[in-house]
Amino acid sequence: MNDHIKIGILIPKSQQYPTLDKDFIRGIKLNNLNVKFFVESIGIGADEKIIIDKIQKLNFQEEVSIIIGFFGHNNMDQVYEYASKNDVLLIASDLGATIPYGSIAHKGVYINSLGLTESCYHLGHYLTTKNYKKIATSTSYYDSGYGMLSAIEHAFHNDTNFSGHYITPFIPREDEAVHMNQSISIQEPDAVFAFYSGLYAEENAAFINQNKIIQKYPFYVTPFFINDKILEEYKNNPHELYVVGSWMQDDSQSVDFDTEYKNTYSESPSAFSILGYESGLLLKNILNNTNDNPKIDVLINEINKLNITGPRGTIQFDADTNRTIFDHYIYKLNIDSLSNLSFIKIETLANDGHFIKAITSYNEPVKFGGWQNAYLCH
Repeated sequence: MNDHIKIGILIPKSQQYPTLDKDFIRGIKLNNLNVKFFVESIGIGADEKIIIDKIQKLNFQEEVSIIIGFFGHNNMDQVYEYASKNDVLLIASDLGATIPYGSIAHKGVYINSLGLTESCYHLGHYLTTKNYKKIATSTSYYDSGYGMLSAIEHAFHNDTNFSGHYITPFIPREDEAVHMNQSISIQEPDAVFAFYSGLYAEENAAFINQNKIIQKYPFYVTPFFINDKILEEYKNNPHELYVVGSWMQDDSQSVDFDTEYKNTYSESPSAFSILGYESGLLLKNILNNTNDNPKIDVLINEINKLNITGPRGTIQFDADTNRTIFDHYIYKLNIDSLSNLSFIKIETLANDGHFIKAITSYNEPVKFGGWQNAYLCH
């Protein structure tokens, strides 16, 4: 690859995860792309006008026509439409915290997601197959404004239903741990579906350490629920904890990526790292296969044929949605005789993409509720 090829990177900032931008860019650069990078900030990823302005700047001022971006969900179709109409190859990453109702495919725009809501949808099916009838939910005021609850509900059938919702107020009460315990316990659920992120995951850990609610029920959680405080509590009180996701650190499938990342940066990769890495990896392959030909139609033709192996499995884009499709997994917390903690993959939730295909083909007007900012960015 020649360093005359210019690559734009659009990246948000996050108070919840202040290393988001660094992790994402480190992931991209781990591929050793011999290109010139141009990096622009897009705030909290909530304003489509800012994102389009930055695409214009990269495209017209720096003559960049290949852009990797980490985005939210608010009015993103306007961004995708702009990039497509202006012959910009846009590789978009997101956490998939909302359900992309009616989000059509745009020529030259490809979306690689961590798939949080997709994970929740498949978890809903899994809980149904286990004949769980009553599912309690536990989340924060912030996290509840995204699409996780709606996604899992899409999958419920066979009399599986929510038994109730516990949501931590934006300003918790002094005895919030007691309220949490009472709210969940009175439901007598078969399992608890819990999702928290960032500062709210830390806050939740403090409540759980007080009320010991984890000792009563199996908890099914998203990856951002996990933090050192939670793990310490589970180490002291071993109980059932399951994480649903398309990737976790030290997954045997991504061991090469994990090792290379740790050797290069002396830190473990995050979810943001892997999204950056996959973006760089697919770009590296299509540039190699086109002999560094930067013409958009040539690159699009190559990316449509893409079929490579990455840390989460095969990376390729579905022809109908221009989105990656990965399997999702359930990981169980394991504690060995020396009290070492690890997550063991116990279930594969096979994904043929039908949920996202159905959602993106939804042609009724949808009024979007909840927050506008990219998940974890505020």
